[in-house]
Amino acid sequence: MLKYSDMIIPRKNGFTLIEILFTIAFLFVGLLAILQVFPVAFGLERGSQMRSQAALLAQEKIEAIDAKSYQEVAVGDVLESPLASPFQLFSRRTVVNYVDADLQGAISDLGLKKVEVTVSWNTALPVVSKEFKAVTLIVAK
Repeated sequence: MLKYSDMIIPRKNGFTLIEILFTIAFLFVGLLAILQVFPVAFGLERGSQMRSQAALLAQEKIEAIDAKSYQEVAVGDVLESPLASPFQLFSRRTVVNYVDADLQGAISDLGLKKVEVTVSWNTALPVVSKEFKAVTLIVAK
């Protein structure tokens, strides 16, 4: 005789097709979110690298000017664009002016010069440029 417990269909262990599709979709969305981080991180790393190189180029120019005597440093505006290889993505502008004790522009030499070095470069967007500025003072000795 057939018992009631024999009539119940035994449950098989496993996943249905719907469960598998939802799991794949969930993993796909998560993977896309993770992959979005890589371009952002690469852009931040590249921007940091360019800023570091610009700081070194500005420091190089300031040290070259600092190695000269006060009289050898000419007042004026010099633009180097582009710089020599491997820095052809950068341009460097050096402005030397007379200043007074309050660091305000002066017409004549009062024994103090302000040196302003600006290194600029273009980013991936052609209309956006970045720059790094370094300023130092030179005193007549």
